[in-house]
Amino acid sequence: MSTQIIDITNKICPMTTVYVRLALDRAASGERLVVFLKGEETRRNVLTLLETLGQTAEWSVADDAAEGDYRISLCKS
Repeated sequence: MSTQIIDITNKICPMTTVYVRLALDRAASGERLVVFLKGEETRRNVLTLLETLGQTAEWSVADDAAEGDYRISLCKS
């Protein structure tokens, strides 16, 4: 399966969750998604959205990133 990269580092809430939801809706089952984002609030909102949609995701601080930059990874179920 392919990996879809979603960069929402320049987006603000509530548009961050809209972009993630659209990408998830378009992804095939089993496709991997990697979301790059900024800010604790955005991280919480995106993780809450994914949980609400029944998706299991892992998050981490992005490599070589400024403080507040995160990466969320999941495989669409």
